[in-house]
Amino acid sequence: MDAATTPSSIPLPPAHPLVSRADEVFARTSPYEGRGFVHHCRRLFSFTAMLMEHRGVGFDPALAYFIAMVHDLGLVSERDQGINYLHRSLALFRRETAGLTVPEPDPEVVEQCLLYNHRVLPVPGLSDAAECFRNAVMIEHSRGRLRFGLPRDRVAPVFDRYPREDFDRVLLDFTWRTLSREPLTLVRGIFF
Repeated sequence: MDAATTPSSIPLPPAHPLVSRADEVFARTSPYEGRGFVHHCRRLFSFTAMLMEHRGVGFDPALAYFIAMVHDLGLVSERDQGINYLHRSLALFRRETAGLTVPEPDPEVVEQCLLYNHRVLPVPGLSDAAECFRNAVMIEHSRGRLRFGLPRDRVAPVFDRYPREDFDRVLLDFTWRTLSREPLTLVRGIFF
């Protein structure tokens, strides 16, 4: 990710080790050839960062980028273990950041960001950062119809900057993987 593709109101050091590592992990793990999946993750980062800025939530932008880039990789990772794709994404995060300096002092916050980002219903006791990720997923999947207080003129350009391209095909594959491997995740990971 370079400065030209980063929304100007969201500071992210292009040379930050977590950003470089996130891009490398994504490229190595994602089985999809098109740009729809990577654009999905970058939209998620953008919406999360905007919500954090809007709500005054202090969170390292490089760490938010890393989380956004790996949040769905548990669906396609063959190396990581967990009871569902959300837990596999967390396992991938832990494996890929082992030995790196991660700027979040509370690992539970990172866990919440990865385990609850697809929850449709509110989660009692969820950290402010994880709630931003959860709401950002809703902005993304509603294609900007839900904005959680963000102005339309800030949300719409993110979809222009990172177009969907082949992401609908990726979503179909995600749905098939979930239904065929772990159908209960649709209830015990997304709704409850």
